[in-house]
Amino acid sequence: MKMEVMEFWLAYKEAMTHNPFVILVLLCVAADTFFGCLRAAKFHAWNSSLGIGGIRKVTMICSVLFLSLADQLVGINVMGWLPEGVAAALETIGVNALGLAEFFCVVYVCYEAASILKNMLLCGVPAPAGLQNKLAKWLDQMTDESTVSVTQTLEQHNKTQVPKNKSAFDDSKKAS
Repeated sequence: MKMEVMEFWLAYKEAMTHNPFVILVLLCVAADTFFGCLRAAKFHAWNSSLGIGGIRKVTMICSVLFLSLADQLVGINVMGWLPEGVAAALETIGVNALGLAEFFCVVYVCYEAASILKNMLLCGVPAPAGLQNKLAKWLDQMTDESTVSVTQTLEQHNKTQVPKNKSAFDDSKKAS
């Protein structure tokens, strides 16, 4: 009995460390945390929602670990429900089973991706202007995690930018 339990936990550990969905969630959480900290530093706005966001991220990771455990105990696998082409593509990247954990990983990655995009835009990460504007409008419509309007912030940032062919030094010479 003791050996079976040990084998189960080793199989669970192996499944967690090689599951691309779990790895993607962890990478997205790390990226969102990084860009969220940059955003907070830029706006000098460290607040209590940062702690709540941390609790949410820990809960998200714990739920993935729990759902993976449940998948392993119950043996949930919906891979057979997928079209053959999709199943074959997933198998080429090492996904042999799709359970509840993988489903929620996809949901969490989508949620984190929206937050990453919002934080990147608010941090001022360079992107083509047309793409910035479209993303800003979409994020303003689809997210309400903060009171900061991405569109307004980008417009204010663009107004205060000095044109590339003109420097702040040129303006100071004209004033004198």
